[in-house]
Amino acid sequence: MANLNDVGWLRERLRVSLGIEPSDPADVIDWLEQRRAEAPFSAELIPLRDVAGWKRGDNGNIYSATGHFFRVEGVRVRTTPGSEGVSGWDQPILTQSAGGVLALLCRDTPRRGVEFLLQAKFEAGNIGPLQLCPTIQSTWESIREKRAPFAECLNSCENIRVIYRSKHNEEGSRFWRKSNENVILFVEDASQLTINGSNYRWASLSQIKQMMLLDNIVGPYLRTVLAPL
Repeated sequence: MANLNDVGWLRERLRVSLGIEPSDPADVIDWLEQRRAEAPFSAELIPLRDVAGWKRGDNGNIYSATGHFFRVEGVRVRTTPGSEGVSGWDQPILTQSAGGVLALLCRDTPRRGVEFLLQAKFEAGNIGPLQLCPTIQSTWESIREKRAPFAECLNSCENIRVIYRSKHNEEGSRFWRKSNENVILFVEDASQLTINGSNYRWASLSQIKQMMLLDNIVGPYLRTVLAPL
């Protein structure tokens, strides 16, 4: 549940920030393109039977041999016939025992106003394939195993102010009853953070909005986390 007082507090800081924050995203895009050029990454479609490390059970469901990640199962839908007269269907669907966290860290600086810490993240299906994502974009599984940078910031403390925290349903046509926790965290003293400049970059809200108008730069989860602001 979001605290409207905290959301309003950050909205006011963002309003003041408009007077000084950069709006041209050229430097952020240049940084992203340099990362795309330097980082080795390739992805191609292969037959499902050739996927290493995944198994098919006796019931036909597909799962990781490690026991982690999602599973591919089947779902049968029954409903009142709509305009096309369809009363139901069967389909594959992704299932996962626990959802994830989409968290965005922000700070306020004297020269550049409010900035958000963006992550340049590879995902196999991306066009790019490197796109700008929230600071933390992770499953709870990875967070519990301490494989998610900045996960320690998810707990409110003297240096971290939780602006809002709420659960949002994942895309229901592909995921079975999965939700992600969307979070915005304000950092009082960002110098206490250890930031890998190869993967993370600060940007203003004005810069992010400009980049949202461009093709294949900003990932979908960054958009959803920022939407309440």
